Amino acid sequence: MRIGVVYSGEQVQPWLFRALYPVQLRVNCIANSSAVPENRVRVEKFASFFDCAFFENPEEMFNTTKPKLDGVIIVSGEVASVPRVQLIESALAAGINVLAPAALGSLEDGLRLAAVSEKYKRLVMTGTRFIFGRCIQEILRIVSSSGFGIIQDMRFLLGIGRVPYLNDLLKFGDSHFQIAFEIARRLFVEYTVLPEEATVMASTNGAPNIACTLRFPQGALCTFCQTSNRQWGNDSYHKIEITGGASHIWSDLQTWKCFSTENTFRMGGGDEEISANIQGSSGQLNEFRLAIEGHREPYAGTLRSTLPALWFRERLQDCIEHGQTSLKLSEIRANVDTEIQRLTSQFDADPENREYRHQKALLLGKRGDFSLALAEYHQIL
Repeated sequence: MRIGVVYSGEQVQPWLFRALYPVQLRVNCIANSSAVPENRVRVEKFASFFDCAFFENPEEMFNTTKPKLDGVIIVSGEVASVPRVQLIESALAAGINVLAPAALGSLEDGLRLAAVSEKYKRLVMTGTRFIFGRCIQEILRIVSSSGFGIIQDMRFLLGIGRVPYLNDLLKFGDSHFQIAFEIARRLFVEYTVLPEEATVMASTNGAPNIACTLRFPQGALCTFCQTSNRQWGNDSYHKIEITGGASHIWSDLQTWKCFSTENTFRMGGGDEEISANIQGSSGQLNEFRLAIEGHREPYAGTLRSTLPALWFRERLQDCIEHGQTSLKLSEIRANVDTEIQRLTSQFDADPENREYRHQKALLLGKRGDFSLALAEYHQIL
């Protein structure tokens, strides 16, 4: 398999390069995406370290590499000369599968890239690598088993670290949203399950904090708390508790305990690159490779599976910005329907106007109708 890397030369060596070793995956070429000269030098040094080809820009690597790359890993931050979404689109258009580990910036980005990946019949993996860690994988396995029983309650207490603004807290907490929705998906066997109602509380006193209670279909509850009071490097604030009809799980994202009706428990521990096990970021990378080789969708981290988390983050942000204490899916859909009706009347007068289709796609995404939103995007790509 031929793998390329797009890198913007952040000073700290990305986890990605460490994750390559357990998977034993060779990097064939590296392209610079940084607008900062000293970072460009750092990217070239990585190419020298891996003894692989170096390209001055990603487009050149996507379109001139012979034979064609099977996949590209895009680790490109804010110092990049080209926006990450544009890099992903260019790679897909060149017929290359993409792993972009960092979460996408918006629901609009997620919808557009999902439509582009379907157009070119190439996969995109994105979002949290936590899902591929041993701890979360074991939790997902347990809650999916018939012995766990129907999930009644989920509680998340997640310390993000020192951040100055609520929007930062939401942004850095996106990977935790994905864990919550991945568990919910195992419960409802749907990629796009959304909460029917949420109660929201946010505070900036001392440090930004957000708490919300979600009610899912069938009555399942989820309490979600994010705090920025955690000191850097201290993960003890991370807690997950899931109560099923016959079992209960407790986890700090590194270890877990599973209690059953017999009042017994088993405990596991160890995660990420502590050993050579293919877990965490290495697990994400390995699944990327296996999905390409098997011509199939990855079992987690697909664009479609991240859309509910992106939707939820934006709805929380709307609530906080407008001082609302709750959101109801029924009210959101009713308001969006009114906007769509207004937009449709304009569209009927000028059916060739692509901007109307774009706006309708965004409204359908806000409504939670992701499949219909993607259908609209397909019309304008």
